[in-house]
Amino acid sequence: MTDRIIALIPARMESSRLPGKPLLDICGLPMIVHVARRAMLSPRIDQVVVCTDSIEILLACERYGIGVCLTRQSHVNGTERIAEASETLGLDEADIIIDVQGDEPFVQPDYIEQVADFVANSAYRCVVPYQLMDEYDNINRVKIVASGDRVIYFSRSDIPCHFGAVRQPLKKHLSVIGFRLTGLRAFAASKPTALENIERIELMRLIELGEPVGTFPQEGASLSVDTPEDYRLACRMMERDPLFKENFAYEVPA
Repeated sequence: MTDRIIALIPARMESSRLPGKPLLDICGLPMIVHVARRAMLSPRIDQVVVCTDSIEILLACERYGIGVCLTRQSHVNGTERIAEASETLGLDEADIIIDVQGDEPFVQPDYIEQVADFVANSAYRCVVPYQLMDEYDNINRVKIVASGDRVIYFSRSDIPCHFGAVRQPLKKHLSVIGFRLTGLRAFAASKPTALENIERIELMRLIELGEPVGTFPQEGASLSVDTPEDYRLACRMMERDPLFKENFAYEVPA
């Protein structure tokens, strides 16, 4: 029996940089619908559920036939939110849980599958892939420092620093994160840590707890919508996106 793949998509309305972003319209569909529907395109993903504390998001998901789990408002980040949802949904320790961030409207189904495969074939309880990028000095893009297939550090700064040398591509944290249930539980059972609070990167909590976090290079490109500039770019990109045009461009909900 193969492990089930469960995609959980955390979403909230109170983003400090772009309030209400899950329901922002991108070419006729709310952003959260783009994310969920793309995940649902994969025949290997057994279940896709949006995890939210917002009735507005819940109603939008129901309108488009997307599974949704209502969670507490007290969570400080998306990982805590999907940890609660995983218990509510009765997920099993054999399941592979993929945290697909709700601000990734261009996520590819095969990104999720690749993360699931890495989790299934490793001992890591948390896995974060990366993509190479040449975008520098952007604190909205989280970077990874890795040794082999293990994450050493996450930062919003451009690290590692190429002191006295030509800049090399950075490793951008991709917001499609693989978990085993035991890893999610370990995260949720712990309080926010010092470096997590300084960097404002939730997975620093696992690094500080001594939990090994795996990583691997993932080919392709992604755009997380964090700012109004990102949103305007996403709207322009979606008009030309082949996955959107082939599957959702003419969809009108009942």
